[in-house]
Amino acid sequence: MNSLSKTSLIYENSIHKLICNSIEKKLKNIKLEQLQMLANNLEISLIKKKTDKDKFIKKNKMELINELNENLKNKSNSIKIDILKSNNIGIEIEVKDLLKIEDFDIDELIELNICLTLEKFLIDHPTIAEKFTNSCDLININNTIKSTNCIPCEVQGLYILTINKNDIDYIVKLGSFAESQGMYKRICSFGGGNYDTGSATNKWFQSFIKKAMEQNYTSKFTYYNKNQEKILIDDLDDAKIEMSPYVMRPLEAQLFKKYNLSNSNIPPIFGSNCL
Repeated sequence: MNSLSKTSLIYENSIHKLICNSIEKKLKNIKLEQLQMLANNLEISLIKKKTDKDKFIKKNKMELINELNENLKNKSNSIKIDILKSNNIGIEIEVKDLLKIEDFDIDELIELNICLTLEKFLIDHPTIAEKFTNSCDLININNTIKSTNCIPCEVQGLYILTINKNDIDYIVKLGSFAESQGMYKRICSFGGGNYDTGSATNKWFQSFIKKAMEQNYTSKFTYYNKNQEKILIDDLDDAKIEMSPYVMRPLEAQLFKKYNLSNSNIPPIFGSNCL
């Protein structure tokens, strides 16, 4: 393989290519009004001169997309991201695609400034800071990511997964756990990612956190235990039974909304479909 072919292969399998593809996809999916606003901010004209008459008409959506792609093409990844963030246009970068990149450098991901810091998230949302007061560290034991300081507890709740370098926590995943799990058993269930029968999410979790640790990051969960009062319901024999309703779904959705508000609509890498 010649040097040009090698360069092309590296480009095709890179964060740079992933960013370009994500931006192109995003521009096609946003409304014309957002494209016009972005074009204005980049000093791209919204009108064009008709060839047959001395009149001006507005450019259509595809014309604007082509000009925007051309404008952004030669800018650095970080500048592209800054431009989109300043216009509140979120792009989706998925962990499953990052993990396909050979010799994926997590520092390069962090430098893009798409992973919101835990500090900023908690400052932006004081009620989150008040509730998420529990944390547990993650370690690699026999090639499985586990925690040795998470206390087993039958309670439902929400979690924030972060990776840390230079004393800065970067959020990579948000989620919830049922009362039957608690945070401890949720971490144990992530261990299923080491097996063929494990879910895709659990496999991505294992692969990504291991890679982060190999590159001198640490990782932890910061979480909220939601103590939910039990309620009485009638069973099929009209007898009273006590149960604890699962209330995490609307709270999890609210957590994602707060995150996206703080991060210019860019979702966590584990959760690009949660806008």
